Formats: sequence, structure tokens, C-alpha cells
Amino acid sequence: MRTWRMGLFVAWLVTAPLSAGAHEVSWRGVGPVRLGMTVAQAERALKAKLGPIAPPFTKDCYITGRKDSREKALSYVIVDGRIVVMTVFLRDYSKPNPLVVDINGIGVGATEAEIRRSYPHVRKELSPDFRGISAEEAEEFARERAKQGITEPEPPPHYWMIAESPDRKRAIVFETEAGKVLHFSIGLKPEAVMNEHCI
Repeated sequence: MRTWRMGLFVAWLVTAPLSAGAHEVSWRGVGPVRLGMTVAQAERALKAKLGPIAPPFTKDCYITGRKDSREKALSYVIVDGRIVVMTVFLRDYSKPNPLVVDINGIGVGATEAEIRRSYPHVRKELSPDFRGISAEEAEEFARERAKQGITEPEPPPHYWMIAESPDRKRAIVFETEAGKVLHFSIGLKPEAVMNEHCI
């Protein structure tokens, strides 16, 4: 009896709609905004203006978000007038409000195991900021930290969990630390797998 009820509960979780105000991530984009949209199309879909271009960006490549500061966690990378990447990021790595998750509920705070269940062909690699540091460089960084009186242990490395769309033209990149998602982005390749945009 309990097994039957648990099965119904799990089925409900899988098919339950996102809570009101939540944005769903799909291979097409986030919520009503689609990858490849122009800024004007995105503004119509959002029923809101996107912020102006600010230095060091140019009209050819810039990062923006809603001008009204709603949905602060969600930003858009614009290249040649079209959205190529959407990023979900807050400085303290907290969950965004409104929530932004995929159809399986994967978002900030999800585990690497949950990602692997949802994206069987995901690959894991060190995030670019943690690549290429030799043992000697790591020792030097540790000495510098000690000179500055920093006694806390080094933060654990960050990893990229990269899942590609079936046509391999899009990718979702989940950045994790200690097995949990800190932030993530979805975008068109090759921009989707670049460490920095518009620099």
C-alpha cells in the first residue's frame, strides 16, 4: 500500500507544473525567452525592457538583464543583436526567486547525481578557473594565503557538468562545488561553453 502511494507521489512530482512565477529551462531557452531571439522579441516576450548597454560592452556583444531589476538572477548574453546564452547566477549562490529549473527540477542546489539522472550523457570537467594550476603554483598560492593571515582551507574546486542538446547545437552548463549546483547557463554553441563572454 505504501509503495503504491509513494509511486503516485513520485508520478505527481514528475508531472506537476512549476509553481506560479517559476521559469522552466528547456533546450529552447528560459521561460518565454528563446535562444536566438532579438532583443525586441525578448522584450515583447517578457513584457519588460532589457537594460541598456554599459561599459565595457559594445552593441555587438553585451550582457544584460531586465531593466526593472526583476528576475535579478537571470541575465542574457547578446551577440550581434540576438540572445546566445542565458545565465542563472546570484553572487551568494542562493536559489533564484522566481525559481528557474528544468522540467526535472534541476537548478541551483541540485546534485550532480540528479543531473546525471536527467542528462545521461553529461560530461564533467574542471571549470576553466580551476584548470591549468600546477602543484608549484598551488603551493605558492597557499604560501601567499598564509602571509595574508588566511587560515581557512582553500575552497574546493568547481566543476562544469555539460549536457548537449540532441542536435549538439546547444548546451547547458551546470557549475558545481562539492557536488551541488552553484549556477548554470543554457546557450547556443560555441558561446554556451565559453568561460567569459564579450571580453
